Amino acid sequence: MHTHIIQKPRHQAFLDENRSDPITGDDIKEGDEIVFCAICKSAFLKDTWFYLDKVHCNQNETLGKFPSSEKLEINGVTRPPLYVIQCTDKISNSYENEFFNETDNHFLNQPVVVDERSFYQKNSFSISVLSISLLLVFLTTFLGIAPLSIGITFVAIMTIGIKAMFFKGKSLFASSKKKKRIESIEIHKKHISIRFEGTKKGVKIILKSILAINLLYSKRSYTLQVVKKGNKMYEFPTSLSNITQINQLLHSLIQFDEKVNIFVRNLPYNERIKLRKWETENENILLY
Repeated sequence: MHTHIIQKPRHQAFLDENRSDPITGDDIKEGDEIVFCAICKSAFLKDTWFYLDKVHCNQNETLGKFPSSEKLEINGVTRPPLYVIQCTDKISNSYENEFFNETDNHFLNQPVVVDERSFYQKNSFSISVLSISLLLVFLTTFLGIAPLSIGITFVAIMTIGIKAMFFKGKSLFASSKKKKRIESIEIHKKHISIRFEGTKKGVKIILKSILAINLLYSKRSYTLQVVKKGNKMYEFPTSLSNITQINQLLHSLIQFDEKVNIFVRNLPYNERIKLRKWETENENILLY
């Protein structure tokens, strides 16, 4: 376990973020000994980390190096996610069209998908025109048949252009829409991010578009459902499997900048008793 003692002026940028312990709510100040979750980079007081049994985001790794703050937006420092949920199966096939075609209410920011086509596939038209132009130069310079070569070039370029406009091969562009495996879900104060394997940028579900969040209990793990206004629903099997993880997730969800209805469903009686405090202390959380 890696710990860090907050010191001035070394950690002044961190202190300027006015961080607090995600569980206790205590302000983190100079002289405090803290631990960073290796996944979400949330900072915990050392005692809190022991209280969590040294587990957060379904793992127990901590950062050995003090993370640096990154100013990515005009509004200031972009903070780490409140919680990171790992997905457990290849479910991108189910939601690929929805993710890439969602436009209403700016619900999703389209992720940047790597174009895996070869250089020739990306530039086939330009390469073809360049090749024909070189042929034209050769025919004119060395064979002296300029009129014929110009005619051939014109017909060839027109043919390639028409084919590119009206007869696009499906296989040529198939790789640019290659299905991505959904790797994890990040909980932030203003949005939920869906992260894909092999892609740095993800899909952002903004808070104002979310109607409800459901946690469905099963024998082995929980399924997360995000219900959008208009009753469009996205479902993600996750690695969440015990009460400690659900407690941590619920603590993150109540830190949203706006209240969202949260339902924990299909709970057996003993599990419901352990989570009862969330329902009694928060009007937007309901256990079934």
